[in-house]
Amino acid sequence: MDIEEARLDPLHVYAISSGPAPIPRDEVPPVVYKLFDQLRERLSDIEIEIPERAIAWYERVTGEFGEHSQRVWVGYVAAEDEIGGEISPVVLDGAEHVAIGMHYGPMATIRESWNELFDWVHEHGGHSAGYMREVHVKAWPYPEDEWVTKLELPFDVD
Repeated sequence: MDIEEARLDPLHVYAISSGPAPIPRDEVPPVVYKLFDQLRERLSDIEIEIPERAIAWYERVTGEFGEHSQRVWVGYVAAEDEIGGEISPVVLDGAEHVAIGMHYGPMATIRESWNELFDWVHEHGGHSAGYMREVHVKAWPYPEDEWVTKLELPFDVD
């Protein structure tokens, strides 16, 4: 995987989360799909056109499943002219240092791509910090083997 370092600006995002209970890492994919379905339905109900840029991010939480627990967030990036409208998007923080790589294909193999990003950060003297993000560049309604997902891993330099 080609990995680059960049800076991320904050994003305004229409979002929902999996709630306060931690989810075991192995159970995340079906939760992501369900949350995107729910969010699309909510946005349609209030007549907001579904934005093209979909994003998922993961908050590590400690719970009954130990360090492999996460709270899942999904969202759609709001257009500038939608901010302050009928529904207020949340702000996803930016980051000064982010390792970015592309994952091609099904979500079933995405953990391997994330591991490459984590290894790169450690090899460059950093440690992960902030929310891991998946920006769905090409996703629904295409077959999953055609998906393109940009992985963004914020990190701090040691």
